[in-house]
Amino acid sequence: MPSCSLIFSLLFFVLQTATSLQDEGGMVNIVAFGEARCSDTSYWMKWHWLPMWRMLGSTGRINFEYHPFGIKTTCVDAEDSDDVVCDCHHGAKECVLNQLQNCVIEALPNFEQYMEIVTCIQGKSNITVAADACFNEPTLDRHKMVECAESRHGRKLFSSQEEHAAKLAPDMDWVPWILINGKRYKQAEDDLWQFLCDRFIFPRPIHCPKKIVY
Repeated sequence: MPSCSLIFSLLFFVLQTATSLQDEGGMVNIVAFGEARCSDTSYWMKWHWLPMWRMLGSTGRINFEYHPFGIKTTCVDAEDSDDVVCDCHHGAKECVLNQLQNCVIEALPNFEQYMEIVTCIQGKSNITVAADACFNEPTLDRHKMVECAESRHGRKLFSSQEEHAAKLAPDMDWVPWILINGKRYKQAEDDLWQFLCDRFIFPRPIHCPKKIVY
């Protein structure tokens, strides 16, 4: 007859496994922070985030939230008006591009709508290039988006991201900074699709690659 300690250990293992599967079988909530002219952010969005979404988005299991705000970025109230002045890691052009991304997210609050456009803006050299390349469809008015990005409202939108960073990613010292279900995973920078398939999407979709043990 099994000992009480053995029965307890087996019960604990079963409960722990069931809890893990339940967590992995639920919605996967991804929150990412990035900078508009950061090459690492640009690479991740183009080669990790978008391909992953195009493969796994149809599962209905993924929520995504993007915050255009990174490290070495500060926003302070202007001295002479109800405005803010921001300094960005990669200079003033990055601030304006971040503001443009914020304006798009405000206009299209559903991530399924804004993500393609935000990714298009990502890594562009300046706002003119971004506007010409990324607003070719009737979803958003190019003139209004540029006007928003260069306005006090756009700067305020960008500044408000500092609060999200302080709340959600107080230890952020790198971008892209990726949180999955509230926890930062470095592995999600290197192979998001593989990592989600192996750790968070259960049952495993047929689109997933062969499993790797992390």
